[in-house]
Amino acid sequence: MEKVLSLLFSKQDKQYRAFQAPLIPNIDKNLMIGVRTPELKKIAKEIGNTSLGKSFIETLSHSYFEENQLHAFIISNIKDYQSCLKEVKRFLPYIDNWATCDQLCPKVFSKHKEELINEIKEWLKSDHLYTKRFAIKMLMSFYLDDSF
Repeated sequence: MEKVLSLLFSKQDKQYRAFQAPLIPNIDKNLMIGVRTPELKKIAKEIGNTSLGKSFIETLSHSYFEENQLHAFIISNIKDYQSCLKEVKRFLPYIDNWATCDQLCPKVFSKHKEELINEIKEWLKSDHLYTKRFAIKMLMSFYLDDSF
């Protein structure tokens, strides 16, 4: 995945890295590149449906914070519910911070609330902090409207 890392480092902003590092204290600042969120989202759109993007999300675990962020953004853009759900389940155990957890928000989930609720119930039982946080985020994102 050297190509992805090269791309991420080409978007590095060291001042942003210095700003961001204290906000996520459980991540070693040496494992932060300093790529702004809009750039990561742009990269996710550019490579998400390519062979590079597909091979990137097949590879777990990642070393850098931004690799995990990019992974979350690529998953969030998957349009097929079953494929997206499969990738979310594969990725959840690797999430190790609040920022990556909160960035993972698959758009396709909004169209599958009846199926998704059963997954959420399972995630809520997890002992993994960020899996449980993700479940709560999904409840807040998709189940606080008038019909619920």
